[in-house]
Amino acid sequence: MPLKRRILQRIGLFVLSFLGLIDRFFGSTYTGIDADVSRRDPYIGLKILRERGSLLRTYRFSGWLVLGFDEVQSVFKDKRFSSDMRKNRFISRLLRAGSEDGYVPTLDDPGILNLDPPDHTRIRKLVSPAFMRKYIASLEPRIREIVDDCLEDAGDALDIVNQLAKPLPAIVIAELLGLPRKDLPRFQQLSNELLGLTQLEDPEAQQTATIANKILIDYFADIIEQKRKSPGQDLICQLIDAEDEGDRLSAREMYSTCVLLLLAGHETTTRLISNGMYLLLNHPEQLARLQAEPELIPNAIEEILRFEPPVQLMPRFALEDMRFNGRPIKKNQMCLVSIASANRDENANPDPDVFDITRKDIKHVSFGYGIHLCLGLALARLEGKIAIEALLTRFPDMTLAKQELEWDTSLLVRGTSHLYVDTNLH
Repeated sequence: MPLKRRILQRIGLFVLSFLGLIDRFFGSTYTGIDADVSRRDPYIGLKILRERGSLLRTYRFSGWLVLGFDEVQSVFKDKRFSSDMRKNRFISRLLRAGSEDGYVPTLDDPGILNLDPPDHTRIRKLVSPAFMRKYIASLEPRIREIVDDCLEDAGDALDIVNQLAKPLPAIVIAELLGLPRKDLPRFQQLSNELLGLTQLEDPEAQQTATIANKILIDYFADIIEQKRKSPGQDLICQLIDAEDEGDRLSAREMYSTCVLLLLAGHETTTRLISNGMYLLLNHPEQLARLQAEPELIPNAIEEILRFEPPVQLMPRFALEDMRFNGRPIKKNQMCLVSIASANRDENANPDPDVFDITRKDIKHVSFGYGIHLCLGLALARLEGKIAIEALLTRFPDMTLAKQELEWDTSLLVRGTSHLYVDTNLH
């Protein structure tokens, strides 16, 4: 790595550390909770912060932390807030500093998650027909087949993450995109590496993520070229043919959209399934109720999403100077929108720290809100329902095995690298 780039990285890390100290002594978002404790249970710290206010100043990230349910929904739907990271010079410079060659996917090739209207509206309109609820519902028989295949060889012990939660959504999205199944292990590795793009304090993880993004773009460029010559009925072919009032996706938009679909198509669903089973196995009375009344599974999925959201945090950027929730927010300042905190807001959900699969009127923002509402929410819910239903049916006496869980280090997502259970089949 060039000397100049190394110096910039060190400066970036120093700035983050310095701002962290300012937060500790003058800000409102320092809790004093050990990082390992917070990784195991981030909700302890979020509750402390929420008691201080629903909108808090964070010097560490040169912006604001949004914690209340109503406030989070407001930011998501307010047109004065942007999803485009390029609006914020502080974050842009940190990301550039973490890149070996200056290339940053979220800045140079942003997908629909990081775009505002009209580009976001145009691309989403071209992509959304592939996620119509009627079509997603038609996938149920195939999803059940995949689940059965994943669990076919399960014995006395099972790793729910690596034997079901990871392969199931990866196979589903690969088949939807029309990708060779032999490439799945590589996809899973690369998509996991892509999450490093969010780790501002880890330049090495950012660089690994950038390389993974480049590999995937090259891969999809070849796949798309092949499908132009030999078209089929898969999602990539639909994207190639997608047209609205004469508009089509550009080549770069195609590549970034395919990368996003691959990433979002299975990383979040993996965590929905594994987090859900972790919760159920840690709440045996809820597990027993669900086994006795499997019709509660759809409601249980919503409570799982509320209680342990796969995506914990999303950034937004102010497009203008404004007063929001009584506080002055400057143009281009970042607002870190805490989905995890909003879902545990007692003003939205009574007794929010109680996991209850029979909860009425569950309120959560785990799929986002407003124009960026997750395109794949129906697919994620369906895969989660079928996976949990199959596990409860096949292994009615399963229990958590003794283990040390390894939770994600990223602030953006929450999940564990493995989840071992004793099936107690014999």
